[in-house]
Amino acid sequence: MHQKSLSKKAIITELERIRSLDPQYYDGKIFCSMCTQPHPIAQKAYKMFLASNLGDPGLFPGTAQLEKDVINDLATLLHGKNCRGFVVSGGTEANLLALLSARNLMQKEQPEVILPDSAHFSFKKICNLLKLKPIYAPLDSKFAVNTTSLESLVSENTIAVVGTAGTAELGVVDPIPQLANIAKSHDIHLHVDAAFGGLIIPFIDGEKPIFDFCMEEVASMTVDPHKMGMAAIPAGGIIFRDEEAIEAIKTRTPYLSDTYQYTFVGTRSGASVASAWAVLRYLGVEGFRITIAKCVKITHFLADELKTAGFQLVTEPTLNIVAFRKEEGTKSLSERLWKHGWLVSYIPRYDCIRIVLMPHITKANAVAFLKQLKIEKL
Repeated sequence: MHQKSLSKKAIITELERIRSLDPQYYDGKIFCSMCTQPHPIAQKAYKMFLASNLGDPGLFPGTAQLEKDVINDLATLLHGKNCRGFVVSGGTEANLLALLSARNLMQKEQPEVILPDSAHFSFKKICNLLKLKPIYAPLDSKFAVNTTSLESLVSENTIAVVGTAGTAELGVVDPIPQLANIAKSHDIHLHVDAAFGGLIIPFIDGEKPIFDFCMEEVASMTVDPHKMGMAAIPAGGIIFRDEEAIEAIKTRTPYLSDTYQYTFVGTRSGASVASAWAVLRYLGVEGFRITIAKCVKITHFLADELKTAGFQLVTEPTLNIVAFRKEEGTKSLSERLWKHGWLVSYIPRYDCIRIVLMPHITKANAVAFLKQLKIEKL
């Protein structure tokens, strides 16, 4: 800390210098992020609620109502009725709360959770924290979880099964209806991690995967407004079907305005909640459909152009993620792209480059990316 205060101008100048070190979404070269530039209405709403703390909701009843509205909107979109939930720090905390609830309800001495091999890496952290044994089920030829293999892993210690609606690496949707049947047969908790796909799948035109609360066996869902919901970070979402699941994770508060807290993080940003509320209200179903349609259209354009250029797709895109490789040198290709400012992901286990077509990516950006690929391939 400085002994003397700096001027406002000096501080802003230094912050602008530091920010210049970070890539910006509007540059059109961030091809690896599942987040995007917050919507302009989200930015305005965020600034209005900077001082609101949902860790003490009795002090901020207006902001608490915004959170209830957001959860109700998300639950309704996902065919849930009378659901409870919270806007939390992200998918990791949401998934943690889901498994914490399942663990507390099932009361097993050596609790286990069955996960697809494609489950988000946050589950490793969660299992370590909650002292759950993770059991990984293999994937099928289309990179979705193999439900036959998964069911064979169910034991007397199993507390929950997890399915993913939009895997982080390939955007694949697991066969949730089959997982629902397994959960019902064995009387175990089914959690759906739809952190990414939850605000995409409902708006896709035509036939779409079944993945949500329309199946009574789905006990909880994760869906993140700070991804395709274009809310300000952090704005994850956890939704529970019934009150019993909520009661299993409550902690008594000795001095706050509410008797209990239900989230892992205590102090929570009301600003993030306001930003999510604003985008949901501003865009509505029709606005989200238009946004998703643009992303999907660019996704398929890029996938087709990649195949024409001689690249191999790992799988046909389900959502707005494209993963591709070349016969050899895929990793070095990704490194060269980074050197030229094209920020892509490299996935070692699939030896592929992964790109996510979020709202900040335009068709012109995709065309420029393809030109750079052709240069690098020569």
